[in-house]
Amino acid sequence: MGSMRLISKTLSFALVFSVVFFVLRTADSTGLIIGDDLDDLGGVPWLYSAVCLIFSILAGFIIQHEWDQWSSLVEAVNGEVSALQHLWLWLQHVPDLRISLHEALRQYLMVTIQDEWGPSAQSESEAAQKSLSMIWEAVAALPASPGLVLPATVIVGDLLRHREHRLHSGQRRMPPILKVTVGFADGLVIVLSLFIGVKHLWLDYLFTLSIALLAYVIYLVIDDLDHPLRPGIWHVTSKKYEHLLAQLQQNK
Repeated sequence: MGSMRLISKTLSFALVFSVVFFVLRTADSTGLIIGDDLDDLGGVPWLYSAVCLIFSILAGFIIQHEWDQWSSLVEAVNGEVSALQHLWLWLQHVPDLRISLHEALRQYLMVTIQDEWGPSAQSESEAAQKSLSMIWEAVAALPASPGLVLPATVIVGDLLRHREHRLHSGQRRMPPILKVTVGFADGLVIVLSLFIGVKHLWLDYLFTLSIALLAYVIYLVIDDLDHPLRPGIWHVTSKKYEHLLAQLQQNK
């Protein structure tokens, strides 16, 4: 679905840009905008190259940062699900707590999927906090046996650490001024590409469209990485939580 959305946006942009390109080239038949002699544009190509260079450096740093943050979120999700699986396996050795903790784990997974996922996800769910409190209280009430208490404490500690990391990474956004800056630079690259002419019309169209498409796709990538919980190409889903919840419901 994410790839189809990207293709749809790209094709729509290419269509609009193509219309603007040919309208501009037709209206500029007198050479008032681009000029009659395309071999003598002075320093315009060099100035345009400078704009593209600044945009490429800015976009490169932003994409690297956003990719690191996206990878960090994926790592937190994997760690949280792994901790929940370990806690579930640990329950098999504690028959007295199996029913209560099993229900707490099931509730935690359900509210995590419902309340803490998606574009409008809450920063932190009160229901999930209650489920975590039930888990922690049950572990704290265990008999003073190192073979039981120590593994459970370590697992719950990992669960809390990965949960906090997930919530923090999933809600972080690029500073607005930085996003405006990269959007403005992207717009400059796209708009100014229309005023760098090539004598052959179709070569002019091919190269101009390629530059504009590349700049537009780069911005889409940045915007997509900046919203990891929103459906897109790089979309962190709740499938692992749903899979674990299905396993818990099958093994009551």
